[in-house]
Amino acid sequence: MEARTLELVFPEHANPGGNAFGGFVLGLMDKVGSYAAIRRARKRCVTVRVGEVVFEVPIKVGDLLEVVARVVRVGRTSLTVEVEVYRENLREPKVLATKGNLTYVAVDEQGRPAPVDDPTSAAPQP
Repeated sequence: MEARTLELVFPEHANPGGNAFGGFVLGLMDKVGSYAAIRRARKRCVTVRVGEVVFEVPIKVGDLLEVVARVVRVGRTSLTVEVEVYRENLREPKVLATKGNLTYVAVDEQGRPAPVDDPTSAAPQP
């Protein structure tokens, strides 16, 4: 299961040197990672762990970011999602800027851990 989005880096997302705040990038990674987890679990998911995150190259104001999240492991109630952030601008080709792994837990309406649905079962009715 995969989710992706695009985001432009504005001055409010960066320090005075024009580099994107790590927290801004981590927030994007968590948001898109949760989309992939929710799609796969077919229920609400919460973040329980941020694994190793590697900032490969600087991200600058004006860069276009493509955030790609893929579920790489499914447990009984947890899902591990690999997230990659690609940086693109007018002067350079698209390049992997940041990558990391996040773990989510599927939860029920009371916020308790809940089993991840079988992907072969029918989708829940609205």
